[in-house]
Amino acid sequence: MSWLILALASAVFLGFYDLSKKASVQGNAVRPVLFACSAFYALFMCPLLVTGACGSISAQGHLFLMGKAIIVGGSWILTYNALAHLPLSIATTIRACAPVFTILIAVSLMGERPMALQWLGVAICVCSYIALSLAGRKEMGHFFSNGWVVMMVFGTLLAACSGIYDKFIFQRMHFEPLVVQAWFSVYMAAFQFIICAVTWFPHRKQTTPFRFRWTFLLVAALLIVADRCYFLAVSDKDALISIITVFRRSSVLVGFVAGLLVYKERKSKLKWAALFGIILGICLIALGK
Repeated sequence: MSWLILALASAVFLGFYDLSKKASVQGNAVRPVLFACSAFYALFMCPLLVTGACGSISAQGHLFLMGKAIIVGGSWILTYNALAHLPLSIATTIRACAPVFTILIAVSLMGERPMALQWLGVAICVCSYIALSLAGRKEMGHFFSNGWVVMMVFGTLLAACSGIYDKFIFQRMHFEPLVVQAWFSVYMAAFQFIICAVTWFPHRKQTTPFRFRWTFLLVAALLIVADRCYFLAVSDKDALISIITVFRRSSVLVGFVAGLLVYKERKSKLKWAALFGIILGICLIALGK
């Protein structure tokens, strides 16, 4: 299966993951929610580790996967906290700007060279993401003076670094996708447990109370499928992370439509124009292959 199709499939599941994540964190204690979702993810992956179905890795390999868990875990902490306080259509579109940073690093440091039509598609997508952010600024006033917006931006920067790190471990270090996913889930759960135990548990009575929600299971399940498609796409020797990251961030379409229809967030002509721009950009990237 083409890595482009896998990247697009990952985006679809990631979009619904964003919806279930929003339902999980809204009015809830964010850090224990992160730990619970990560724990369910790891629990679902445990049978593969117990049976040895995903293979084994060296001690050095474990260190690389611990590093990935720290990068992604840091991004999650920032973006989950911001997501709990921002409109979904705004939060997801800020996060969708991650491709800008990933593309710059991939082209300048990793030698990726997308084709001309793909560059055009990437440019249209990036401009559309920026247009959505501008629409959000109109709704929220002083956009970058909002602390939750700043938190989402920094979380997005870490997400961009994670994309480059993924290309390195799959295409340079030749890790197997299932090995990475299984062990990453364990280290992510451990990382979130430590953060939760140190920063939330001692002060839990003075903060937003934690409530278990069945959406935690849905968050874990959707992310497992999204990650599986994504890891398979990145591990393809012909895959370009600069293209994959644009495709994956098109998950914003799901969050955008849900934000308008389900959460009744404000509609605007600029948002709809940006929506069609993203779709056009994706089509051009696919045609340019």
